[in-house]
Amino acid sequence: RTGNPFVCLEDISQTRLPYYIHALLPAHFAISFTFSLITLLAVYAYTRREYGALAATVFAALYATSPQLLAGGRMVITHSGIIVTCFTTLSLLALLLSGRREQGAGGRSDFEAASPTLLRPAPSALRPHFIASAVFTGLAAASSVLAAFNVLFLGAIYVTRCKKSWRDLWFIPIAAVTFFATTIIYLSPALLRALIEACFHGGEYPFWNYLGLGTNKAQWFFPFLLLLIKVGPWVVFAFHRQARWFLVAFGVQLLLKGTVFGYETPHHQMQFYPLLYMFIAVGIVRWRRPWVIAIVVALFLVQVRDVVRFFPHYLFYGAQYGQRFIGEFYGPAVIHAQGRERVNEVIDAILIRKPEAKILVADHNAFDRIGPNFVPFTKRDPNVRYEFALVDRLYATHFSFPEREAYNAFLAAHYDVAYETKFPPGVWVYRVMELE
Repeated sequence: RTGNPFVCLEDISQTRLPYYIHALLPAHFAISFTFSLITLLAVYAYTRREYGALAATVFAALYATSPQLLAGGRMVITHSGIIVTCFTTLSLLALLLSGRREQGAGGRSDFEAASPTLLRPAPSALRPHFIASAVFTGLAAASSVLAAFNVLFLGAIYVTRCKKSWRDLWFIPIAAVTFFATTIIYLSPALLRALIEACFHGGEYPFWNYLGLGTNKAQWFFPFLLLLIKVGPWVVFAFHRQARWFLVAFGVQLLLKGTVFGYETPHHQMQFYPLLYMFIAVGIVRWRRPWVIAIVVALFLVQVRDVVRFFPHYLFYGAQYGQRFIGEFYGPAVIHAQGRERVNEVIDAILIRKPEAKILVADHNAFDRIGPNFVPFTKRDPNVRYEFALVDRLYATHFSFPEREAYNAFLAAHYDVAYETKFPPGVWVYRVMELE
């Protein structure tokens, strides 16, 4: 509204690099696709070099059929997780390459002996890969505050794979300079302070209802549950020696989200999925037996089936597990108005046909329609005939508001469904109701 980014406090916790990218490059779908493709190619190249062509091919197949990564690769909102996912992945791969080592095959398993470039401590001078890791870390932080969790993974790599030196503290100023240079607005002390305060005290939705359990705080197990839903049984294949540092860091990160922050949402885990799929691929290749291959083929068939039936709404993957999960996977999309175009056309057609029509709405709803034609439920006139009413699933079944049950009961008693929009896997999300 002002044209001056240094006075903008709106959504201050969303760091600004994605905004600049989307402003400079209007082809929004192409942006998300490009960052997803870079991530795929980078991990494929690393996996092929470290673990062989078969593991790299399995990784590529997992990545290309992952509903969560497909969702990120086609999101157009400025806080699309695929941008931070790309920079996070590049920063971790660069640090892995910085600490890599060449070691003889003696004393190792056949699988490890086949990997020509296992990791060991390397000299601690300012190595190119080390500098690149710092730069990518700064870019990840400039793309999302979720990059703060990258510290756990970077620390795990550094402790287990790199030789330690005080000179490595250069990592911090390099990352910081990159962050400030690519966000710009946080050079203002007031905006930087607002960002820090928002990270520690913002982001709560008092009306959220995790798993329908009546609390707006995520349970300690909720992040782990989301991981199992989004990745599925594939997770089992990640439990092997090469992935130990990653699993420890990932476990600590999920536990912090559930116990300390009490907040988690499906698309906030995605930045670590590429490396997770890499280690899953390594595990599959390591344990390949006829019965393991049969299981892997079956899992791929199920995953491809889900890719087809959820197309193109991959953000909703997980809603198929029942009513308790629908709100968690529909919520972010509904809040950002996804899929509302058709129902708005129906509403507009009603108003064109009947300009004086009074349409009943819940006091809190996802339609964002205001004006004299739309009457909140608790402010209705009992003597007025409201021919139409609007209801959305998120506010009708998931969020907790005082008028919710009364409004639902009123609609059930007096209205029939005239139009509804459905999301995969065939669940209604928006409805236009008509008086019986």
